[in-house]
Formats: sequence, C-alpha cells, structure tokens
Amino acid sequence: MLFNALVIFSFLVLLLMLRRLIGIMPSLLACMIRWKENINLEDSVKLSRDRDYLALAMIVPFCLLAFRYRLYSPGFVEPMSDNAVLGLYFAIFLAYLVVRIMVTMTFRPHKMPKKIFGTAVKTSYSFFIICTLVLLATVAVMSVADASDVHIRNAMLWISALIYMLFLIRKVQIFSTSCSVFVAFLYLCALEMIPTGILVVSAMIF
Repeated sequence: MLFNALVIFSFLVLLLMLRRLIGIMPSLLACMIRWKENINLEDSVKLSRDRDYLALAMIVPFCLLAFRYRLYSPGFVEPMSDNAVLGLYFAIFLAYLVVRIMVTMTFRPHKMPKKIFGTAVKTSYSFFIICTLVLLATVAVMSVADASDVHIRNAMLWISALIYMLFLIRKVQIFSTSCSVFVAFLYLCALEMIPTGILVVSAMIF
C-alpha cells in the first residue's frame, strides 16, 4: 500500500536527518519561548539551512498523519479510494503552500526591512517542524494508551491550533519590531488569515 511505503520512506528520511534535528532542536524550542530567537536562528546560516531541510522533510509525515486521522475531511473525499485521498492530501498541502507564497508576494510591506519580513515568513518553518514532531509524539503515546481514532484526531486538532496561535503571536512580535502592533496585526491578517481561512472554509463547505 502507498501509505505504508511512504511511512517507511519518511522514517528513513528522518533517520538520516536525525543529527540535524538534534542539533537544531534547542533553537526551535527557544523560538517558541522567545520571539528574538527566531531572528537569531535566521542569522545563523547553518541553523537556518538545517531548519529549511527539516521543514521539507516533515511534509510527508505531516500529510500522512493528516490522512490517517482525517484532519482535513471534506465530504467529497468519502467515495474516493485511500490512495486517491492520500494523493489529494498532498495536493491540498501543495496548494496551501502556493497560496501562502502568492499572498506573501502580494502583500509584502515595502517599508519593512527585508530581513525582518523574511524572518517572520520563515518562522512558519520552525513551528511546522515542532508541530509535526508533537503530533507524531501525541499519536505514539495515545496509540499505546489505546485511545480511539476520534480522540486522537481531536487532540491533534487542538494541539495544531495551539501551536498555530503561538506562531501567530511570535510573527506579530517580529513584525512589530519595525512597525506598530496594529500595522503588524494587519499584515498578519493578510498573510495568514487568507490561506488558512480558505483551507478551513473549504473543509466546512465541501
């Protein structure tokens, strides 16, 4: 089955990148606690490069988790085969990334320093890594505890929402270093609420 093959593939990839993950983990955790650490991480060529590679490596396990526990479950996927649904999850993730890139290019504040804006945008990579790792750990623990798929899914949704909210706070804090909090919030609404809103609304409507 395609799902099992991708599980093995993602496991091997993460195993190969384990040293990088261990090396960058203190910085990733610090990014969650203090907003300035996101700037420090971006200033380090090695850490930022490893972060980018790890974020790329997390795409497959994240999509596998989303598929397995149906974190995104519009009604039109019900009659589809498992392989088709799995492919759809990857396609939706790719479409979400494309929308984020388009929105970022469209609403880029020209008066904001390029470094600050770039750091704020790439902060999502750090939080995506943390979110995927926490979700993997949650699934492992709850599966051992023999929790139902429904409870695991609900826990994953709440954890994802909490980490995403923390990410939004850190992004506003980074933006506010070069503009007012109100303007930073407006930038956040444009850059985050549009792509995420489309994703959430599509799940509710379809």
